[in-house]
Amino acid sequence: MVKIKGLNGNLVFIFGPGSFDEYLSFLEEKLTANKQLFSGSRVIFKGEELKKLSHSQIASLQELCLRHGVIMNNNAVTVNKGSSRDLVIYRNLRSGQKLRSEGSVIIWGDVHESAEILAAGDIIVLGKLDGIAHAGCYGDMNRLIFALSLSPGQIRIGDRLSRSPEDPDKSPHPEIAFWDGENICIKAYSSRSGLRG
Repeated sequence: MVKIKGLNGNLVFIFGPGSFDEYLSFLEEKLTANKQLFSGSRVIFKGEELKKLSHSQIASLQELCLRHGVIMNNNAVTVNKGSSRDLVIYRNLRSGQKLRSEGSVIIWGDVHESAEILAAGDIIVLGKLDGIAHAGCYGDMNRLIFALSLSPGQIRIGDRLSRSPEDPDKSPHPEIAFWDGENICIKAYSSRSGLRG
């Protein structure tokens, strides 16, 4: 399913045949049982089977690793499933910068206040989202926005708009925003409860 090998000071997770749920259960079990081994370790994801997963599924696996103190070796992560229109960015998006994608966007970093992301697909921020995020910018209401820390000035999904609540007691957990048919919902994300709770 997933083989773990050491290579040049990194731990390489090699994904063999299996499903997303099997990968998730395997990694959760291994990371929980070997906290001292994995915490602070640099990890690389490899394997042809990763190409069968969606961006959001890969992000969920990476987020699980991050929560256990693993340091992802970003440049080696394979996230090439899907359209070439999808973007993976390995830097912060600074204030005033604007990013547009005809597919989905994954950002390994923070999105600062007044920075803006527009994506036809999903938006996944493996960091803090303080800026403006518009997923499904061509009207797709089935898209979602995920961040390890979600406090944007404005969220849009499809043609609907929601401003971030002025809540001083922000959730310490990753959060996900999605359209539930009536409103844009923001909920704490759990790998066990799925993308929409």
